[in-house]
Amino acid sequence: MRIPSRRLATLFTALSIAGIGALVPALAEEADSTAIKAHLKALDSGPKSIDVAKYPAEQKTGYKLLTKKCSKCHTIARPINSEFVLPAQWQRYIKRMMFKPNSQMSDADGKRIFQFLVYDASVRKRELLKKALSGLSAEERAEAIGKIKSINPTFTAP
Repeated sequence: MRIPSRRLATLFTALSIAGIGALVPALAEEADSTAIKAHLKALDSGPKSIDVAKYPAEQKTGYKLLTKKCSKCHTIARPINSEFVLPAQWQRYIKRMMFKPNSQMSDADGKRIFQFLVYDASVRKRELLKKALSGLSAEERAEAIGKIKSINPTFTAP
């Protein structure tokens, strides 16, 4: 069967476009992956510990648990330097980490680490928290502040 040259040219053009179309998501995914790796590298190269000397005893315990559990999969610098400050952000992050094969993190561990990270954000990352809270709806903001205050009763909303 002979294909007319005009049809062959149309077919070739369509296949070329389809090939480029298939390549675009792959290139975008590679760019995203490169950006994510660069971001994680930046987090990992930041400070690797927190001075918790002035934190309440239960938060010091939470910090010890964080350093023990989280270091199984990544540097402790990663959560310490993360821009996460809202309870909902930490909740999503910790749930994701709990399902990692090496985490060996129980629900109780996850809750304790969550409480530490929320407390720490309310103390050490106050300006970032203020900015994040201002971007929420009134309902979301009230919910976030309520969760923060349940963990850090001395927290005053900005």
